[in-house]
Amino acid sequence: MSIDWFDEVKGKKLEEFLARMDGVQGALEEKQFVIRVRAEENLAALRSDKDSKADVKGAEIKTDRGRIDRYVVLEDVSSSRQGGNANSALSIELGRNSYDVTLLNKEGETVNEYTVGAKNGSYILTDAANLPRRNKGGAKVKRHIKIRMKKGGRVRGRPSRRD
Repeated sequence: MSIDWFDEVKGKKLEEFLARMDGVQGALEEKQFVIRVRAEENLAALRSDKDSKADVKGAEIKTDRGRIDRYVVLEDVSSSRQGGNANSALSIELGRNSYDVTLLNKEGETVNEYTVGAKNGSYILTDAANLPRRNKGGAKVKRHIKIRMKKGGRVRGRPSRRD
């Protein structure tokens, strides 16, 4: 007995054909909805915690749709986190190690030095999707950031060099 196997169905690869079936897409949408609800619950619980409230002030859970896949995304757009830097959502999810910051004036002289403390990860999306926590959080190297003040001597500066 011989079996003929076709790599394509209706001009699409077999995997893509199966992934685009209505039942598969419905199951993906259902799973996306469940993960989003759990993630929003985790984020709301973190906001009610007085120690973590400021860290997640601008964070929100969003969903997105690709051609086939569905995504649940943690996005942080708060201005206190470097203007909505993509790494701020990552540091909420996975945590960060401590790092040193040196504030320089426009002539390059040191104005202030301080250390930003470490923070444990919240694992909002990881727990919502029932995934194992693999990352211990934070960068593995010691960081030192130098911030040069803008003209006019304002305290706010822009990152100029990272070591």
